[in-house]
Amino acid sequence: MRLDHVNVRCRDLEGMRRFFETVVGLQSGARPDFGFPGYWLYGSEPGEAIVHLVGVPDDGGENVPGPVDHFAFRGGDHATQVSAIRAAGLEYRENDVPGRPIRQVFVRGPEAVTVELQFPV
Repeated sequence: MRLDHVNVRCRDLEGMRRFFETVVGLQSGARPDFGFPGYWLYGSEPGEAIVHLVGVPDDGGENVPGPVDHFAFRGGDHATQVSAIRAAGLEYRENDVPGRPIRQVFVRGPEAVTVELQFPV
């Protein structure tokens, strides 16, 4: 298993994109159509989006509990990990990425940290 990406919630989506492009050196690239605004930012390795930005409304802070929405890990065994989540009594949700052979499993851990586990479909 390895770290895949970090997802950041942004009230100023364009400002955050510019920051990661100009200061960090990442480049905007292809992103599935999730039906909400955002960017996938890529590093030096081709095909690897390492930061995902998601635009959220500026409603005075109530919609943004913190800038890091979740951490994503790739690898592992879907059945084994879902079984472990269920055995721990945790709620989770699954999602298939539009246009990509990836199944996502989102689970909230201690102190409300959200983890995404990714598996090939």
